[in-house]
Amino acid sequence: MIAAKLNAIEISLIVAAGILALPLMYAVHRGLNYCCLRHAHRFCRQHGFTISRWRCGPLFDDTGVKTEFTLVELDCLDGQKHRRLIRLSVWLFGIRNVLSDDKYPESYDEQALQTGG
Repeated sequence: MIAAKLNAIEISLIVAAGILALPLMYAVHRGLNYCCLRHAHRFCRQHGFTISRWRCGPLFDDTGVKTEFTLVELDCLDGQKHRRLIRLSVWLFGIRNVLSDDKYPESYDEQALQTGG
């Protein structure tokens, strides 16, 4: 096995490149969340829902492997002002599918408060 020998200048350049890349990674992350939220807003507008709260996170398949899709959970109000919990599988180009569209469980708020979310 050949070991790479780096001098102090090369190490400094690698660290500086990593530090300079952080704002770019943050901008990409925020941009993807914004894009997913725009698709979710369009879905809610088409179905007559009003978004109260939302949360984005990674979507995992049945085996526990992260997919390229984002899970968007929406706390919405329908036309009769009833709360609904809608889970969408979203990616950069739109909504892949609706994972659930149920009445909002009141225990969901209690669980979120206990776990700090």
